[in-house]
Amino acid sequence: MTGQNLFKEEEYKAPRITEETMKEIVAELTPRKPVSPTKLMPELVQEIKDMKYKNFTIDLSVAHTRERINLRTLGIVADTMSIIRADAAFDYIMNDPTNDATPATVGMSEDQFEIEEIYITNAAAAPGNIAIIRVNYNPFLIRIR
Repeated sequence: MTGQNLFKEEEYKAPRITEETMKEIVAELTPRKPVSPTKLMPELVQEIKDMKYKNFTIDLSVAHTRERINLRTLGIVADTMSIIRADAAFDYIMNDPTNDATPATVGMSEDQFEIEEIYITNAAAAPGNIAIIRVNYNPFLIRIR
Protein backbone atom coordinates (compact mmCIF):
# COMPACT_ATOMS: atom_id res chain seq x y z
CA MET A 1 0.00 0.00 0.00
CA THR A 2 2.92 2.32 0.35
CA GLY A 3 3.31 4.74 -2.50
CA GLN A 4 -0.23 4.07 -3.57
CA ASN A 5 -2.26 7.17 -4.51
CA LEU A 6 -5.60 6.77 -2.73
CA PHE A 7 -7.12 10.03 -4.04
CA LYS A 8 -7.17 10.90 -7.64
CA GLU A 9 -5.90 14.40 -8.35
CA GLU A 10 -8.82 15.20 -10.62
CA GLU A 11 -11.42 14.45 -7.93
CA TYR A 12 -9.86 16.58 -5.16
CA LYS A 13 -8.25 19.64 -6.72
CA ALA A 14 -6.47 22.06 -4.37
CA PRO A 15 -8.23 25.44 -4.13
CA ARG A 16 -6.51 28.20 -6.03
CA ILE A 17 -6.07 31.63 -4.54
CA THR A 18 -7.70 34.17 -6.76
CA GLU A 19 -6.78 37.85 -6.91
CA GLU A 20 -9.99 38.71 -5.04
CA THR A 21 -9.21 36.23 -2.25
CA MET A 22 -5.68 37.63 -1.96
CA LYS A 23 -7.08 41.19 -1.54
CA GLU A 24 -9.34 39.96 1.29
CA ILE A 25 -6.41 38.28 3.05
CA VAL A 26 -4.22 41.40 2.75
CA ALA A 27 -7.06 43.60 4.04
CA GLU A 28 -7.52 41.34 7.09
CA LEU A 29 -3.80 41.32 7.89
CA THR A 30 -3.26 45.07 7.42
CA PRO A 31 -3.13 46.85 10.81
CA ARG A 32 -6.02 49.22 11.40
CA LYS A 33 -5.50 52.94 11.99
CA PRO A 34 -5.63 53.93 15.68
CA VAL A 35 -8.95 55.36 16.87
CA SER A 36 -8.92 58.83 18.40
CA PRO A 37 -9.96 58.80 22.11
CA THR A 38 -12.58 61.46 21.38
CA LYS A 39 -14.30 59.04 19.03
CA LEU A 40 -14.54 56.52 21.87
CA MET A 41 -16.59 58.82 24.09
CA PRO A 42 -20.14 57.55 24.59
CA GLU A 43 -22.95 59.32 22.86
CA LEU A 44 -26.07 60.26 24.76
CA VAL A 45 -28.83 58.35 23.06
CA GLN A 46 -31.54 59.02 25.61
CA GLU A 47 -31.68 61.87 28.06
CA ILE A 48 -32.10 60.74 31.65
CA LYS A 49 -35.07 62.63 32.99
CA ASP A 50 -35.23 63.99 36.50
CA MET A 51 -37.19 61.71 38.77
CA LYS A 52 -37.67 63.91 41.81
CA TYR A 53 -37.70 67.50 42.96
CA LYS A 54 -37.59 69.15 46.34
CA ASN A 55 -38.74 72.62 47.34
CA PHE A 56 -36.73 74.47 49.96
CA THR A 57 -38.46 77.30 51.81
CA ILE A 58 -36.15 79.99 53.14
CA ASP A 59 -37.31 82.45 55.78
CA LEU A 60 -36.13 85.80 54.44
CA SER A 61 -37.25 87.66 57.60
CA VAL A 62 -34.05 86.28 59.16
CA ALA A 63 -30.65 87.43 57.89
CA HIS A 64 -28.45 84.71 56.36
CA THR A 65 -24.79 84.85 55.43
CA ARG A 66 -23.69 82.05 53.11
CA GLU A 67 -26.04 79.66 54.90
CA ARG A 68 -26.33 76.26 53.22
CA ILE A 69 -29.67 74.61 52.49
CA ASN A 70 -28.12 71.16 53.14
CA LEU A 71 -28.35 69.36 49.81
CA ARG A 72 -25.29 67.29 50.76
CA THR A 73 -26.88 66.18 54.02
CA LEU A 74 -29.89 64.93 52.05
CA GLY A 75 -27.67 63.17 49.52
CA ILE A 76 -28.99 65.32 46.67
CA VAL A 77 -26.91 66.33 43.68
CA ALA A 78 -29.26 68.46 41.62
CA ASP A 79 -28.96 69.26 37.96
CA THR A 80 -31.51 72.09 37.94
CA MET A 81 -32.34 74.84 40.40
CA SER A 82 -35.28 77.22 39.98
CA ILE A 83 -36.42 80.23 41.98
CA ILE A 84 -40.16 79.70 42.47
CA ARG A 85 -40.85 82.55 44.87
CA ALA A 86 -38.87 85.48 46.28
CA ASP A 87 -40.76 87.93 48.51
CA ALA A 88 -37.55 89.91 49.21
CA ALA A 89 -34.07 90.23 47.75
CA PHE A 90 -31.52 87.49 48.34
CA ASP A 91 -28.41 86.08 46.71
CA TYR A 92 -27.42 82.47 46.18
CA ILE A 93 -24.09 80.74 45.65
CA MET A 94 -23.73 77.28 44.14
CA ASN A 95 -21.43 74.48 45.29
CA ASP A 96 -18.68 76.40 47.08
CA PRO A 97 -19.23 79.33 49.46
CA THR A 98 -16.23 81.13 47.94
CA ASN A 99 -17.94 81.36 44.52
CA ASP A 100 -19.54 84.62 43.45
CA ALA A 101 -23.06 85.38 44.65
CA THR A 102 -25.91 85.71 42.14
CA PRO A 103 -28.95 87.91 42.82
CA ALA A 104 -32.09 85.75 42.73
CA THR A 105 -35.20 86.63 40.74
CA VAL A 106 -38.43 84.69 40.35
CA GLY A 107 -38.38 82.39 37.32
CA MET A 108 -34.61 82.22 37.26
CA SER A 109 -33.14 78.78 36.58
CA GLU A 110 -29.68 77.21 36.71
CA ASP A 111 -29.13 74.05 34.69
CA GLN A 112 -25.52 74.12 33.52
CA PHE A 113 -23.98 72.61 36.65
CA GLU A 114 -24.25 69.69 38.98
CA ILE A 115 -25.44 71.46 42.10
CA GLU A 116 -24.09 69.88 45.27
CA GLU A 117 -24.97 72.74 47.63
CA ILE A 118 -26.68 76.13 47.61
CA TYR A 119 -25.74 78.95 49.98
CA ILE A 120 -28.14 81.81 50.79
CA THR A 121 -27.26 85.39 51.74
CA ASN A 122 -29.82 88.07 52.56
CA ALA A 123 -30.54 91.00 54.84
CA ALA A 124 -33.46 90.52 57.21
CA ALA A 125 -36.72 91.35 55.44
CA ALA A 126 -40.22 91.97 56.76
CA PRO A 127 -41.83 89.14 58.76
CA GLY A 128 -43.49 86.52 56.59
CA ASN A 129 -41.22 87.04 53.57
CA ILE A 130 -39.99 83.74 52.15
CA ALA A 131 -38.21 82.33 49.13
CA ILE A 132 -38.86 78.95 47.55
CA ILE A 133 -36.05 77.24 45.68
CA ARG A 134 -36.78 74.04 43.74
CA VAL A 135 -34.06 71.56 42.86
CA ASN A 136 -34.58 68.71 40.40
CA TYR A 137 -32.53 65.56 40.76
CA ASN A 138 -32.44 61.91 39.81
CA PRO A 139 -31.93 59.62 42.83
CA PHE A 140 -30.93 56.74 40.55
CA LEU A 141 -27.82 58.42 39.16
CA ILE A 142 -24.62 57.27 40.80
CA ARG A 143 -21.74 59.70 41.07
CA ILE A 144 -18.30 58.29 41.78
CA ARG A 145 -15.77 60.59 43.43
